[in-house]
Amino acid sequence: MGNINRGLQKVGLLHNQPKRNQQTTIGHADQNQRTFVGLRLKLLLGFSMVFSVVFAGAFYWFYTFTTEKAVSRLRAEMKSTLAGAAKGINVTELMALYTTGKRNSAGFSDDPRFRHQLAWFETVHSIRPQAWLYTYTVGNAKNNRRIGKSAVAPNQLEIIYLVDLWANYNPAKSVRFLEAGVPAAVTYQVVKQGAIVEAPDIYKDKWGTWLSAFAPLKDASGKVVAVLGIDVQADYVLSVQKAIRDKVWISFISTYAVLFILVYIVSGVLTRHLTELTESAELIATGHYDQTLSFAHQRWFPDEMNTLAQVFEVMIDSIRTRECLIREGKQAEDEMRRALQEEKELNELKSRFVSMASHEFRTPLTAIRTAIEILERFGDAASEEKKREYFQRIRTALQNINQLMEDVLTIGKAEAGKPEFHPTWLDLEEFCHEILEEIRLGVGTNHVITFINQGDCQQACLDPRLLRSILINLLSNAIKYSPRGSAVRFELACLDQAIEFEIQDQGIGIPLEDQSMLFALFHRARNTDTVRGTGLGLAIVKQCVELHQGQITFTSQENVGTTFHVQLPLSSEEPRLEE
Repeated sequence: MGNINRGLQKVGLLHNQPKRNQQTTIGHADQNQRTFVGLRLKLLLGFSMVFSVVFAGAFYWFYTFTTEKAVSRLRAEMKSTLAGAAKGINVTELMALYTTGKRNSAGFSDDPRFRHQLAWFETVHSIRPQAWLYTYTVGNAKNNRRIGKSAVAPNQLEIIYLVDLWANYNPAKSVRFLEAGVPAAVTYQVVKQGAIVEAPDIYKDKWGTWLSAFAPLKDASGKVVAVLGIDVQADYVLSVQKAIRDKVWISFISTYAVLFILVYIVSGVLTRHLTELTESAELIATGHYDQTLSFAHQRWFPDEMNTLAQVFEVMIDSIRTRECLIREGKQAEDEMRRALQEEKELNELKSRFVSMASHEFRTPLTAIRTAIEILERFGDAASEEKKREYFQRIRTALQNINQLMEDVLTIGKAEAGKPEFHPTWLDLEEFCHEILEEIRLGVGTNHVITFINQGDCQQACLDPRLLRSILINLLSNAIKYSPRGSAVRFELACLDQAIEFEIQDQGIGIPLEDQSMLFALFHRARNTDTVRGTGLGLAIVKQCVELHQGQITFTSQENVGTTFHVQLPLSSEEPRLEE
């Protein structure tokens, strides 16, 4: 064993091998737990994220810039329109309308002053269709003239609506003449500052989206007595925003598609060599070392990948060489282990054979010696029946010794590869009767053996010595493993091209666990410990059957019995031995 270990160490098989295998196993398990994401996919995902962030930032800036520009332009136009409209209003007439004007049934006024104000609003609207003008006064609630309830407490500031351009277009949108309302914060700013004030935010109501501004209307003394309001439709801003969004989406999709295809192609070019290198490494991991990298010796513009490929090829050669050394060492190890195992099995076989032979020979020899000594000492006084009994014991013992010698010779010749097979023409029926007579005079004295013959069995070309071993072993086993007085059935059937033997007993049977090894040399079933035997009989039977190019099968049930079925060809030829 020391020589084997030294031989394995020379080829490098006993140097940290378990540790390397353990590390490899851990590495594979750790790799299987992680999800693999290719470099090309990472590049595409990274590009998508960067492009989306950059495009979103650009879109936000452009969207905000354009919207602010549109709103700024709209506010500038609204402010200039409001300033021009305020100059064309007759404040004295407006305040006189507030003081003495009457509301009609529609909620407006038929007063010429009311119509004159509306006419001016129409003029402005014709110039700027998005502009909608209206006027209202501002004063203390307890002093205001109104129709209807006050909108605020008596001492608070209140507005009273006068003229609204919507009265000519959609009265439902218009405020009524002398209708009270709550002033907004921007109204206080207009009164306080005496200048145009814009509402800071775009607002929405059920009529649309609006920008608003307010201009003070002053009397002759310069006091702010009323306010001119303007609402400008901001749908234009929304349409601009929608147009931007629509065009931006189209631009985004088209630009992204073009750049994605470009990045896909470029990433494929960049990762092609790396992919080839990875695939080669995976094949090497499975034992395929005949890998060649196409770009390892690139002549034009070599880079780091070419250097890596050359190093990789050198590594492949080193691995291939090491693998050959390991394989050769492993083969040598297997051959040494196999030789050692065969030698061990041969020694065990020899030991078992010597032990078995000495025991099996000693038993019949002891029986012969005992019978002879009894006959020598007490032969004159013994009855004839007793003498026959002792002679029968001697015959049985000699028969056992002879059968054992035949079995040993048969096994020896078979193991040496030189089995003897000499078929000759036999009268099978007569041959079987002779075997039965021998068995009945020997081991079968206490059993009922029934012989059944079917068909014409007078001529068959078989080896009588081998056939005798088959029948003697099967019949002896049937008797040996059956209780005294039980029946053994022996059946011979001669068919057109085959001969069949069937031997059935009512014995201890063969355990299911032992049936697969029943014909192995020296194997005995686990329920045969109390019965003498060598473990050679069935192995010899099988070899003799195979020399005849026949078949042997059996069925058995523990504590019920066993049936062996042997089929041999009617005429056997000399078998060809493999050289």
